[in-house]
Formats: sequence, structure tokens, C-alpha cells
Amino acid sequence: MTEPIMTYIWTFILAVMPISEIRGSIIYGLSQVDHNFLNILFIYVLSVIANFLPVPFILLAFRPIIKWLKKTKLLGKFATWLEARTHRKAGDISRKSSKAAAVAIYIFVSIPFPTTGAWTGSMIAGLLDMRAKYALPAVLLGIMTSGAIMTLLVTGALNLGSFGEWLTH
Repeated sequence: MTEPIMTYIWTFILAVMPISEIRGSIIYGLSQVDHNFLNILFIYVLSVIANFLPVPFILLAFRPIIKWLKKTKLLGKFATWLEARTHRKAGDISRKSSKAAAVAIYIFVSIPFPTTGAWTGSMIAGLLDMRAKYALPAVLLGIMTSGAIMTLLVTGALNLGSFGEWLTH
């Protein structure tokens, strides 16, 4: 076991980062501590808080960044393509109901696969012009669900049989 404070610092850093997010932070954090209830709970809560920290900033900043990028020569076509693709993939769900879009964002963020975390979910919400009152709770609940799934997998509480053995050994 490593020094506990360093474990918590690295867990926090991994949770804030866009690639590892909560998936990586929980795997790392729980691999460094004994699996008792308080350690598991602390790693989970720390990871959720750290993973949620950048979300409001992403929601506020991503839309203006895309608008600015659309005006540039170098990345204008990419920004236009990204915006059009997001609206095309979302279909009518984002135009018809903010609540339905929030449920879709929740489901997207809660799936603990690479590129389906809080950063990407927040960017999608920003591109869809979702209001913060719908996007923030959807992303937070998605982070909490993803974190719970990862915690159950890493601690072995959710047994996947031989497929999941590599997670617990």
C-alpha cells in the first residue's frame, strides 16, 4: 500500500482528467487501499466530487468555444461538422424535450466505457444547448452511477464470472 494522502491526491487527479475520469480513479484508488467500507466510500465520494468539478465549466465554455472555432479557417469546418453530427445523432430528442435529453445524457455518462464520461456528456449537453438545470443533475447522476458500477466491479461485489476475474485479481 502506498502513502494514503498520495493515493487520495492521485485518485482526485485521475477523476478530474478527461480520459481516465471516474473509471480510472476508482480502479487506481481501490487498488491502493484495503477494501473496508470507509476506504471504499471515501474513494467513491472523492472520485464523484473530483469528476464533477469540471462539468459546470465545460457546460459554460464549450458552446462559446465551438461558436468561435466555427469562425476560424483552421478548425471552422471541423466545428461545423461536430455540431451538425451531434444534432443529427441526437435526433429530435433534444428539440422536443429537455427532460428526455437529460435522461439520454444520464444514460450516456453512466455507462463506464471510454469516452462516455462526464467530459463528453457535458460537451454533448453544451452542443445541444441544454439548460444547466437539466444537464448538471443528469451528468452528476451519471457520474454517481458509473462510479457505483466501477466500485462494484473492482471490489468484486458485482461478479462477472470468468470475464470479470481480471478486475479483481
